[in-house]
Amino acid sequence: MDARFSVDALIDLVHRYYPAGIHGDDPRHRASEEFLRLDALRRAAQRDDTAWQRFLRRIREQLPECTVWDLPGLPYDPSRRVRVYLPDSQVPAGEHKAVVMLTSILAPVHLLHASREVELDEERSASQEWFPPLPPEFQPYEATLEALAQESFGSVRLPNDVLFTPVPDLQVGNTGFGKVRLLHCLFTDDLW
Repeated sequence: MDARFSVDALIDLVHRYYPAGIHGDDPRHRASEEFLRLDALRRAAQRDDTAWQRFLRRIREQLPECTVWDLPGLPYDPSRRVRVYLPDSQVPAGEHKAVVMLTSILAPVHLLHASREVELDEERSASQEWFPPLPPEFQPYEATLEALAQESFGSVRLPNDVLFTPVPDLQVGNTGFGKVRLLHCLFTDDLW
């Protein structure tokens, strides 16, 4: 793998955007150089989403049988996210099966995972998530999204061992010190 995507290089990178040892509720956090750098990068990415919109069109063209849901994560996360619901999913109610792709704005990297959510009743649901290897029913959609991400962004898919590497001196979103992983820093804090 390219040295830019080694664990050490990625940890150095995320330290440019998240202040070490400062809790997100501490006023010093939002005033830090790291936070201001991340905020500027997110704002710039929000202003220019041409490549992302082109990518979404390509998904719809190549997977017309799927429902595509673009999630507006940039105001909160350093990534863009799309959920591609499998054809047998019952959207908006019922069982939802999707391959989810996130692309980071911090580095040319992406991740793919699968999810399944079943509505038990009006107030409750049960969910499962998988990181590669994905269950067989998700794999054709995973392969299409992987190819489209590489063609559209030139991004690299990070392996699980890199994604789940601890970054103990950072607090990211709702994920506290000692629980932060590289995937939280590069993509979102709402994954494992």
